Amino acid sequence: MLHRGLARSGCAALWTLVALVSFGCNLVSADRRDGPNVLLVTIDTLRADRVGAYGARDVATPTLDALAARGVLFERAMAAVPLTLPSHASLLTGQYPATHGVRHNAVFVLGAEAETVAERFADAGYATGAVVGAAVLDAEFGLRQGFEAYDAELPKERATAAGFYERPAGEVTDRALAWLAEQRGPFFLWVHYYDVHANWTPPEPFKTRFQRHPYDGEVAYVDHELGRLLGALEQKKRLANTVVAVTSDHGEGLGEHGEESHTYFIYDSVLHVPLILAGPGLPAGRRVAPVAPNTGLAATLLALVGAKPLARADVGDLAPMWRQQPASAPGEAYAESLAGELDHGWAPLHGVRSDRFHYIRAPRPELFDVVADPHQRHNLLPSDRPEHVAAVKTGEARIDALLAGSAAPEPLAVDAETRAQIEALGYVVPDGKAVKTGADPKDVHALASVAFDSLALLFAKRHEEAEKLALKGLEVMPGSSQLHDILARVYLAMRRPALALPHAVEAARLNPQYGDFHAQVAYVHLLLGDLPSAVASFEQALRVDPLHPGAHIGVMWRVRLGGTVEDAQQHAEQALANAGDRPAIAERVGEIWESLGEYERALAVFEHGAKSFPDHTPFHMRLAIQYARFGDERRAEREREAAGQASADVNLRNRLGIVYAARRDFGRAEPIFRDILKERPDEPSTRRFLARMLRETGREAEAAGLVEGVGPALEVLPPEPPSETHPRG
Repeated sequence: MLHRGLARSGCAALWTLVALVSFGCNLVSADRRDGPNVLLVTIDTLRADRVGAYGARDVATPTLDALAARGVLFERAMAAVPLTLPSHASLLTGQYPATHGVRHNAVFVLGAEAETVAERFADAGYATGAVVGAAVLDAEFGLRQGFEAYDAELPKERATAAGFYERPAGEVTDRALAWLAEQRGPFFLWVHYYDVHANWTPPEPFKTRFQRHPYDGEVAYVDHELGRLLGALEQKKRLANTVVAVTSDHGEGLGEHGEESHTYFIYDSVLHVPLILAGPGLPAGRRVAPVAPNTGLAATLLALVGAKPLARADVGDLAPMWRQQPASAPGEAYAESLAGELDHGWAPLHGVRSDRFHYIRAPRPELFDVVADPHQRHNLLPSDRPEHVAAVKTGEARIDALLAGSAAPEPLAVDAETRAQIEALGYVVPDGKAVKTGADPKDVHALASVAFDSLALLFAKRHEEAEKLALKGLEVMPGSSQLHDILARVYLAMRRPALALPHAVEAARLNPQYGDFHAQVAYVHLLLGDLPSAVASFEQALRVDPLHPGAHIGVMWRVRLGGTVEDAQQHAEQALANAGDRPAIAERVGEIWESLGEYERALAVFEHGAKSFPDHTPFHMRLAIQYARFGDERRAEREREAAGQASADVNLRNRLGIVYAARRDFGRAEPIFRDILKERPDEPSTRRFLARMLRETGREAEAAGLVEGVGPALEVLPPEPPSETHPRG
């Protein structure tokens, strides 16, 4: 099932070319073969009841409303899971999460054996492209299967303190139009807008107009951008021959059931989403009343264009629901959330939503009559009324049948750019399931905000506050792997690895499915100088996941334990082959070669990296270090100047100073060490190396003052702590 960052190869180069196309350029007229175009739009976190066509008032969704007027609107469309990645995996495969195996954000990956709707369109001769708005749908998570172009290039800064990297709807639309401008034949384009996801900061004029309801302001902004996208197709006379499908991955709690956001519950507030289709072959103004899983969208789009159906889908073509009016069969949809189980060891939630009832399997099961109680406020259980007993029995049977064929979840150690530095230390993904507390999410879900807030404080570098809040959270939630993980990261950021170790170990014990937690343990052991334990963890990671680049990099350390350079070279090549489109991987490979004393190999990797990734300036600083080591001071200084902001990196400057000092070029080394200590007077490694240099030049008294109170050197100089686990998506 594993499918890693290999799918991203070549994507960055392609979209660099696409970005050169002017945003104002004309769309190329289609030289059409068989079948209409297909445009799939997913608006992240959009509740159905905040769209005018669904009855919302005081909103601004003219594009969606007009689309519904000329097409089909499903009144009770339901998402499969209140999380971005698993829900989109369902939308693209027609399978529920239990089948495709993606059960949470940022940890699981859609396997290569899964068949996506994009693959079917590609087989049918369509150009296939995707433009996504947030890192939670990065190509490394497997969704790019079947897409010739997968645009997931995102800003380097987070949109919020503990959120994903994302880009605004205007930029998403621009990139979609740039791709469309290159297409002359039929196309399948997936466009993902993330703006409606919290935090809500719509641009003007929507910010002022919806000052009291910023969620609705974001909806209005995305609707406006969707209108711009459709308007461009209309202008070039391509819209009439384009099937347009708009839906969402999940809704938003907005305070219902005590949930402001989404993730841990499966009520209608986070499952009821819009589903609108319009275009050739679709009736105008048709509304479908029964419950419909939007997981059926994949099969529906393929059927509308006459493409080959998916080999395996849990939900088939939805067309009979609008062709047979009224519908001949009642509706039904499955939903789940394993986030509470995976994050904190709580009980998982599974549910079945029908036209009349919504049953939720939980430690305290719930049954709602959604006709009499549309907001699901009154649990009917326990009950011995025949219709209630029958609804529970039916729901249990449906859930059991679906879970019986569940795909075993495949964990993925997160390898987004935000994890680049810790990747060099490897990810271990052992067998085993999360340690469970069995708590009902209804009783404990409010505690999840403690972890989220602690994470935000960590990212803001407010370490003492993050430590205090996380420790307080553990008093009431001692089984939270997230809180232990956050504390480990806080202590790493504070350069206190001994305090980090027990929390890192406990996080991994509580939830061994998360590779990040085991990577944390390996990282701390490296900082504490336990190289054998670290190498053993890297080897275990490769047994579980032979493609993992970080594990291959980590196994290179085996040279220090008697391994061969040839073996390390094989692992270095494998790491670069598996993730060669990410500069951080090449940087880590070169860094390990440098640490192993293989300076020629390190130089070759850094030179290749600087040519392949000209915008990644740390390569220039690393080249400066290597050229200084080989005595080429002129090239070293030139590369240091080319490094720009990276030349201010304390770790890299310190390494450069060490190299000059080792060559007894004290005139260059001392100013570097002195500048670092002006910024960080207590930097232990710099103080130690400067003291050593001072002793060699006869300044013993000054050297003694520098090393006083400085502890033993760490085996590995710590980079920044890992920056995210799996924020809400």
